[in-house]
Amino acid sequence: MKKSLLFYCIFFGVLLSIKSYSQSNIQNDVQFKMIAEGTDSPISELQIVCFNKYFNKDYLPDEFREKYNLNDKSLYKKKMLIEIFHSDKEKNGLDKIELIGIKESESTLEIKYNTINSNLKNDDKELSPFLIVQIPKSKKEIKFIVNGVELGKTSEAYIDN
Repeated sequence: MKKSLLFYCIFFGVLLSIKSYSQSNIQNDVQFKMIAEGTDSPISELQIVCFNKYFNKDYLPDEFREKYNLNDKSLYKKKMLIEIFHSDKEKNGLDKIELIGIKESESTLEIKYNTINSNLKNDDKELSPFLIVQIPKSKKEIKFIVNGVELGKTSEAYIDN
């Protein structure tokens, strides 16, 4: 009787730890809203997560913020912006940032995107594609995966209110 009770305790302990491990690795899609995209990025090679407008005021020119309505305070209420800027200095024709998706696990946000050449007619130009999306505010570790390669992780790429 004692052996079978010990067996059941060990068995259920193993099951609980497997369930706990698998639940922490589950990724769910994060709902996002497209705020802006284009090829006139004023800054290059930067992935930004910001909780408020102050980062944008310090780093983005007035004309850019006004053109894409980034001064709107409602963008930052219980939300944050994921801002991706890229410059095609090698003139490879990269003119668009294609968001593959944003996934969330118990501890991380994973932002996957590709830089692509969507228009062969502008291959001779040095363009600067960008993408700005809005998601619910989170303080989870953030991973950027670009063209299938992880760029890095951060939990401090944002400015908090």
